[in-house]
Amino acid sequence: MRRDDYRATLILMLGLVAATFTGFLREAALAFELGAGRATDIFLIGFSLPEFFFVALPIVLTPAFIPLFADVRLRLGERGAWRLARQVAVALLALLLAITLLLALAVPLYLKWLAPGFITAERAQAARAVYVMLPAILLMGLATLAGAILQVYRRFARPALATALYNVTFVAVLLGAPLAWAVGGAAWGVTAGAGAAFLLQFSLVWRFRPRSMAAGSSTADPASAPEQPSIGVADVARLAGPLAAGYAAHHIILLVDRAMATTLGAGSVATLNYAYRLALVVGQLSGLAVSTALFPRMAEQAANQDHAGLRSSLAGALRFVWIVGLPATCGLILLRTPLVALVFERGAFGKAATAGVSGVLVWYAVAVLADALCQPLWRVLYAGRSAWTVLAVNSLQTGIRILCNFALIGSLGYNGLALSAAIGLIVQLIVLALLVRRRVGAFLAARWWRGAFWILLATAIAALAVYLIAAQLTAAPALVTLLVSGASGGVIYLLTLRLVTRYAL
Repeated sequence: MRRDDYRATLILMLGLVAATFTGFLREAALAFELGAGRATDIFLIGFSLPEFFFVALPIVLTPAFIPLFADVRLRLGERGAWRLARQVAVALLALLLAITLLLALAVPLYLKWLAPGFITAERAQAARAVYVMLPAILLMGLATLAGAILQVYRRFARPALATALYNVTFVAVLLGAPLAWAVGGAAWGVTAGAGAAFLLQFSLVWRFRPRSMAAGSSTADPASAPEQPSIGVADVARLAGPLAAGYAAHHIILLVDRAMATTLGAGSVATLNYAYRLALVVGQLSGLAVSTALFPRMAEQAANQDHAGLRSSLAGALRFVWIVGLPATCGLILLRTPLVALVFERGAFGKAATAGVSGVLVWYAVAVLADALCQPLWRVLYAGRSAWTVLAVNSLQTGIRILCNFALIGSLGYNGLALSAAIGLIVQLIVLALLVRRRVGAFLAARWWRGAFWILLATAIAALAVYLIAAQLTAAPALVTLLVSGASGGVIYLLTLRLVTRYAL
């Protein structure tokens, strides 16, 4: 990885730290106001489809738009690139508006499938929340496009901070809006947060655009360049279509999980949500940060058929994920109970809820580590515009998880749904590694594997220390346990890595 890649990764990590901290605040506010019971279940079921688009838009639009925007910018210059951006913005606006109207009409129908364990009154509350949140889909779509444009120009700060602003706005509305219906406060927080995220990024794109369109600012002079084949909305759609199908094949399992959880009793959907949100920190701070930072460069390397550069970028990204994600996962598992207690246990969230979330968190932590390792591998397929391969891999993972759900839910309850996620994502990691190796060649040399072993050893030593220290602090407050055990484990991990650096890293 180059120096500017590390700098971009650091910016994104800081943004993700802010997003993680404010995400804790968001979930803590939700737990305080709604607890881990049926009210939270109702909000989460209502939020399921808006959340689907919130997560889908960066996964579908960003990898479809960035390679083509970068390609046009290299061949035709800034004017051609911004012409493409305008066309995509208009098409995206029309598409999301149509989707929002269709979803509004279909709310009563899909809630019957999504919440089989709800009574009629609970479905009515979920539908009411959906109508409040639907405009957020349009706002988040435009925010995603603005963020993708900024990433091409290596402007990562505002896209990285957009989630943090969304979270802060959500908390402010949830806790501050004078609404008697608490679920409604959460629903309005979603829409207001999406609007804030859009304004944050669009304001920079608007100011940046005149400079990029100015004469002499382009990387290529279209007036003097030979005639080039044009790239338009149809080309973005051809890439985004299979990616959308692939994401739908992946995300449908999350809807299935929630639907099955509604049949397991009040609070089951909430328990899964709180555990998954905590585990997601590992993926965001490791796999997502470095993959987002490297993706524009990987798209350029793929466009130039630079397989050696792709292998180098991929190996560096995977090493970063392993060196950050592995110890973070172990720490999350070992300190899960005091962490859940510190973040959530207040207001309507009691000790029984802490025990339930802590149990599920073990399996979600493993699942998210596997997903974090998948992120750089996905970027290779995105950069190579291998959209149909993305669909096939996601379909395979979803099929495995659905089978595991039915096999495990009877004996393990909602813990079986979390274990199913770990199994499916581990299989996905193996399949992706094989596909990428076939595409670009062997990307992990012997030196990389030696380094991975020493990281594993350092993590094991630090984990043992954390376990022994935490065992002596069982009567201490959760904050003390986390600070003492976590800090000790982190220092031991870094010192151990320092000792073996000259041999492996």
